[in-house]
Amino acid sequence: MNAQIMNMAIVMGSMQITNRLDLEDTKTKQIILGAYVTAQAFVIGLSYLIQRRIQAKKDTTVLKYIDQPKPMSGEQPKLITTTNMDYDLEQNAQAQKQALIGLALMVFLHFQFGVIRPLIVQSILPVKNALQSKWAQVHIFGKPAEGDLKRPWKADNPFAALTGQTEEPQSEAAEKAAIKKAEKAESKAGSKSESKKDL
Repeated sequence: MNAQIMNMAIVMGSMQITNRLDLEDTKTKQIILGAYVTAQAFVIGLSYLIQRRIQAKKDTTVLKYIDQPKPMSGEQPKLITTTNMDYDLEQNAQAQKQALIGLALMVFLHFQFGVIRPLIVQSILPVKNALQSKWAQVHIFGKPAEGDLKRPWKADNPFAALTGQTEEPQSEAAEKAAIKKAEKAESKAGSKSESKKDL
C-alpha cells in the first residue's frame, strides 16, 4: 500500500477513535497528551540515533545528482556534488527540523487553545513516517541503498496511487548523461567568468 494512502487511512481511523472518546475527561486528556509526548520523544530520539550512525559510518563516497527546482520557480536544475555522509546528514537534519516545528506548533495549539483531537493522529503518523523514512531504512534497518533507497532520495508522490500512475525511475545511463551535461555547462560558465575577470 502507498505510504500516503496508509497515512490517510490512519487519519480516518484515528478520527473514528476520537469520536468514541470522552475528550472532556481529564484522565483521557492526560493519556492522549502522554502518548503524544512519548511519540515525539521517540521520533526525535530516532533522528539523533540515525545522525550518530551516519557519522560513525563516515561514508565519504562522492554523490553527484541533479537538484530539480520547485515547480514554477523559474530556476534551472543545479548539479550538486556532495558525499553520502553529508547528504544523509542533511536529509536527517531536515526531518529533525520538521519534527521540532511540528512539536512546537502542536504544543502551542494545545496549551493556547486546548486542542486535543489532532494529538491522537500526531501520536501515530510521525512514528510511522520516521520508521519508514529512507534514511531510517538504510541506517537503522541496514537495507542497502539500492532501488527505491538509492540516493538521492525522492519524496513519495501522494497522488500516484490514487491516479494509478507510477513514476518511472530515471535510468542510470540517463542520470549519468544529465550529470555530465550539467558538469560541462558549469565548466563553461566557470571559464567565461574567469575570462571576464582577466579582461
